[in-house]
Amino acid sequence: MTSLSAQLRADPTSFVEAPYDQAFNFSREELDEIHLQGLQKRFNELRPRLAVLDALAKEQGIEHINHVDDAVPLLFPHTVYKSYPLSLLERSRFDRLTHWLAGMTTTDLSGVDASGVQTIDDWIALIEKTTEIQLLHTSGTTGKLSFIPRTRRQWDDTVRITANSLRDWHGAGAGPDVLKNHMPLVIPAYRYGASSSHRGVDRMVRMYAGGDDNALFLYPGAYYSADVASLAGRLKAAEARGEQGKLQLSPALLARREEFAVREGDRPEQMRRFFESAVERYAGKDVILFAVWPILFEWAEAGLARGLSKVFGPNSVLITGGGSKGRVLPDNYRQQIFDFIGFSRYYEYYSMSEIMAGCPRCDEGNFHIPPTMVPYVLDPETGEPMPRSGTHTGRFGLMDLLPDSYWGGLITGDEVTLSGWDEPCACGRHGPYLHSTIGRFSEKQGGDDKINCAGAPEAHDKAIDYLLQQTQG
Repeated sequence: MTSLSAQLRADPTSFVEAPYDQAFNFSREELDEIHLQGLQKRFNELRPRLAVLDALAKEQGIEHINHVDDAVPLLFPHTVYKSYPLSLLERSRFDRLTHWLAGMTTTDLSGVDASGVQTIDDWIALIEKTTEIQLLHTSGTTGKLSFIPRTRRQWDDTVRITANSLRDWHGAGAGPDVLKNHMPLVIPAYRYGASSSHRGVDRMVRMYAGGDDNALFLYPGAYYSADVASLAGRLKAAEARGEQGKLQLSPALLARREEFAVREGDRPEQMRRFFESAVERYAGKDVILFAVWPILFEWAEAGLARGLSKVFGPNSVLITGGGSKGRVLPDNYRQQIFDFIGFSRYYEYYSMSEIMAGCPRCDEGNFHIPPTMVPYVLDPETGEPMPRSGTHTGRFGLMDLLPDSYWGGLITGDEVTLSGWDEPCACGRHGPYLHSTIGRFSEKQGGDDKINCAGAPEAHDKAIDYLLQQTQG
């Protein structure tokens, strides 16, 4: 029987079918080999097929990866996924945006004719209809959304890995096997959309709950619009500059914004209906609850005020993450939530749109990095990697070894403290982990986030220039 270590060295995607608990038992030597061979495999396979990676490697003079740190100059700034000109969205030049996207993926986009597309939502739908890509977008604070070219199979893999973590995080088979034994799914959010959470939810409905008949949403028939998310960011940025009257907005887009505003304005009533439906359909039953802490607290506060508590069954599961999203919550907010929902079994993850497998939080409060992610702590001033030993604080960089159709190397906007190279976590798991004190460099720098890359910074600029050239068609 081939060991999991050997399987991951040969193919990082074998993690999708792996016993999840075994992923945090590797020796340091095993983990180093998994990381190095995974980096070599992805670089050797993707460089000939991914022009932007080839351009960056040439500029940095990198022909081979002989050490884990050799890949640091090849990590993309997280802004690369929104390196297109904003004017392409403002002028509906989705043909050029498609050319830009083609530089980010090995998936063939030559057959995509986006010349007549007018909205981001329609462009995302066109890409999905004509290729294997199901784009995900972020919510850009300036109106510039990041677009990440994940494929259908990669989305399935992402959701399957999360299911494996539910089953095995506290020991093999200690948690529910939702892929085999479906559970009702309760989500106080939109049913549809192309953001990271909505793409995952679409699979969760099918793979965890067994279909829409076994799922409940705050907005069951609604779509979270990328156009509205972009417009909200553009309006906010224009308002900050005192230029909101200068934006060129189509009547169709303004109508979408109004539709969205009406729905959000009706949120208290929608929440009341959602709350009543949840109690009516699932009171006392074991469910999967998927939501971020602020939404859960909002729901719990309203429910407790109505004298309700212990709503769901004791073997229910909460999947959460994302921190407080800027909200100031009371010190006992989690206890209020648990009192209301009626169970305390939860799985919290540190994650981001750009990575396929999140980092689960242990009982010690640390976020454990799966072996398919190569972590780096970078000096925020120089971009150079800190040693893979001891405890270090700096900018988080990573190489996600799971995607095989786009480059998973990324320099994030997060300031992290990382440990675990030399000694296991107090929870007993081996391997690197992030402390809970995770911040954003943009908050420390007054809204700006100047990313300093290792190697020659101009090499990264030239790689971005390559992508921009693709917008010319």
